[in-house]
Formats: sequence, C-alpha cells, structure tokens
Amino acid sequence: MGMEDMGQVVAYLLRHRIVETRPASGRSNDEERAVAKLLLSMTPDERRSLDRMFLGMRLVFVDFDWDAIPALPKGGRVFLLARDIGKGEPSSVLSPEVVIETMREKGNESAREAAAWFVHLWLIHLDLIYTNQGRSPSELQTYPKGMFDFDVFLARVREHFEDLRQGLDRNEVPADAVFKTFEKASHAEGERRCRRFVNLMLDAGLLTTIAKDVYQQTLLSAYETKRNYERGLQHFVTDAGAKKYLLATSILTGTDNTIDIDMEEQAACR
Repeated sequence: MGMEDMGQVVAYLLRHRIVETRPASGRSNDEERAVAKLLLSMTPDERRSLDRMFLGMRLVFVDFDWDAIPALPKGGRVFLLARDIGKGEPSSVLSPEVVIETMREKGNESAREAAAWFVHLWLIHLDLIYTNQGRSPSELQTYPKGMFDFDVFLARVREHFEDLRQGLDRNEVPADAVFKTFEKASHAEGERRCRRFVNLMLDAGLLTTIAKDVYQQTLLSAYETKRNYERGLQHFVTDAGAKKYLLATSILTGTDNTIDIDMEEQAACR
C-alpha cells in the first residue's frame, strides 16, 4: 500500500468510520469498494502502522468477520474506527464542540443547556436499543436488534420531560437553568432537538436508516458502547436518578459539577 493509498484509507475511515467488504444493505459506492480492497490486502506492517496512527488520534482500529459476528453477511468483514474515550478526550467525531453546536436551538443558548439535551436524548435512545430489547450494553453480537421508530423515540422523550415538569423527581432534579429549559420547551422544539440528535448519530456512524424514520444501531455503536460501558458508562446506565444527567453534562461541557457530586457522596458515607 503506497502513501497515496494509505491516505485514501485514513481519510475514508476518519470520515465514515465503517468499511464493509460486503455491506448488509447490498449497496456500496466505488470509494468504499476501493478502500475495502486496500484494507483486505494490507500487510501486517501496514496494519500496525494504521493502528499506531489512529491510536495517536485516540481512536481504535478494529475489525470483525462473519465468524465472530453472525449478523454480518456470510464471508463479510467490517473495519471500524472507534473512539477511545478512556485514553483522553473524545475525537472530533462527537467532540463536545460538535455536539453542542448541533444541539443548540438558538444562538444565545448556553453550552450546558445544549449538552443537557444531548445527554437526555442519548440515554433515552440507549434505553430504546438496549432495555426495550432485553439487551445488555455488554452484548455486541445482538446489535441488529437495536432498532427504534422516530415516533416512539419522540413519545418517550416527551414522556420523560413531562415527568420532569410534573416534579416526580423534584428531590433529585436541581432547579437550575438547564432543567428549566425542559419545562418551557414546546413539542415542536422537542421534535427539532430529537431530529438533530438522530442526524448527529447518523453522521457519526452510530445509527443507520433501515426504513423511513426507522433507525438501527450499527456494529460501531455496539462496539463503542460495550467498550465504554465496561470502562465506566455503567454508572450512567444503572443510575436511575437525575444525577447521571448532571454528571454526563458536566463531562461534556468541562464544568466541575462532578466534584460537587463526589463531595455529596463522600458526605453521605460519613
């Protein structure tokens, strides 16, 4: 693989993060076929060079074949470029800046408000593709079961925010500006936010469209979720209280609420 070929492979992976040698949809373009051919023919030294290059970007280069993941087309192989959040800040694929800019409803909206919307929608979407399907985030092979309809997602989001409005968790939900944005949000705004979230996940290669307004988790999403769930995401998923939303929002925006939460927990243990 020459330098030009290597550049083509790296550029494609950074842009799409998934290369399928036999796409499940049966469709692929010339560029993907060319990159897949290069990846299948790479030498062990070339593979090691790619591994080191992506590691420096806090990304992990992995691949699976149909023997390991039966849901893949027979004889197929999939190459993934996954975020390695445990080794530092997330890559630019879903960096806080990208998330906040995409989720922001209006120009003067604070970063914490936009991030809070993403965190809530992200956890609700995890509930749909895992809990509703009887799956654990540690399960990788069952990723095709992770499907949801946009209308179901929107209804679940509205139900979630209605619970907040009614004060069901008032002892846990802080009465700050972030949560007040949910109280005053109209149904139209909520739908726009949900559309932005889904489009963001599609652009990141974490969801794919299988029918009009029907979305499915990708193998990339399942791999990243499993990897990060076992490294600490479990605390968000298993915590039923609003604290997880505060903690996740704090991580996204770089605020220090995590310190306050740690101090509260230490005080509770005394």
